[in-house]
Amino acid sequence: MNKSSPNAIVNDFVEATQNALGDWESIDAALGKQDLRLRRRVASDAFFALAVSWEVFFSDWLIAAVNKDSSRAAQNLSDQLEQYAIRELGVPKSHVAATLITQSHFNMDSARAILDSKDANIVLREYADLRKHAERWLAGDYRQTLLNIRKFEFKSVLAMRLVRNALAHQSPAALSRANDELRSNRMPVELRVTIKGQLTADGWRRYLLTTGGPRPKIALYHDKIAAVAGSLEVT
Repeated sequence: MNKSSPNAIVNDFVEATQNALGDWESIDAALGKQDLRLRRRVASDAFFALAVSWEVFFSDWLIAAVNKDSSRAAQNLSDQLEQYAIRELGVPKSHVAATLITQSHFNMDSARAILDSKDANIVLREYADLRKHAERWLAGDYRQTLLNIRKFEFKSVLAMRLVRNALAHQSPAALSRANDELRSNRMPVELRVTIKGQLTADGWRRYLLTTGGPRPKIALYHDKIAAVAGSLEVT
């Protein structure tokens, strides 16, 4: 993978997601209708892999986009340093240099160190995080492309994160939020939970195999996440 090209990162992720969906479909078909417990387990494993790959993808894309055009990131860091010097260190504004960041371009290593210093991937917890990253770090077409993702389009990313948390943590808070949000009319109708009662971790595994229109929800998540990623290609 060419990790310095945002568009190459998009294309590789979309292709890998489509291939992963094809793999799941083949395995699910091979299992047949008899072994429902194993089918649910395979679906949840495929879902986890999708959720993790999205976080890796978005981190790589954002870092590559900053590498391509670092002007906004450099200005943001300069502004932060100026505010720190004035507010925390008590330096008079008249004594602060007009430009505190002398390099206008960040290479890939520098961009990664700034945006993902703990090497833990950049996580979008809410739609506001998407806009924050766009406005804080990106410039030009990359900034506008990320801002062009509408709140409703982002709902599939949010839903994926909430279901992943419910399955991974199985805490009352994670299960409760997933149940609340996925029943909301703010969610795409094909991803909503429609059965009565609060879903447990096993209930969320069953959810992935329920249909949202003509296809199981696990397939719809692959389609929707690939579509969101594809919209980040800059032409």
